[in-house]
Amino acid sequence: MFRKNHKIINGRLLQINKSFSQLKQKQKEKISEWLYQEYAHIYDEVGKPPNSKRNVEILSAVYNKIEEAEIWIPFYEVEKYFYSRKHRFQTRYEKAHNIEQEQ
Repeated sequence: MFRKNHKIINGRLLQINKSFSQLKQKQKEKISEWLYQEYAHIYDEVGKPPNSKRNVEILSAVYNKIEEAEIWIPFYEVEKYFYSRKHRFQTRYEKAHNIEQEQ
């Protein structure tokens, strides 16, 4: 279990090591949509699902947006969430673009 780690940032007491499940629903939805948009952008650019190098690009770009939005969550939590949802992002992208899935 995580120890609570609070810091005062900009005059506010914040818990900086939240798990993804502790975020507000709107924050979760924003992060999920940002991840999908970045995934789709890379898929369009390359023409195939992103490889591990591209995954790092996706995570870095999205984490920059998270920091700009002042959502306090560790990088490893976003990374864990992304890898758990990556297959769903691929399925969603392929359905939206009518791409035949190889069986």
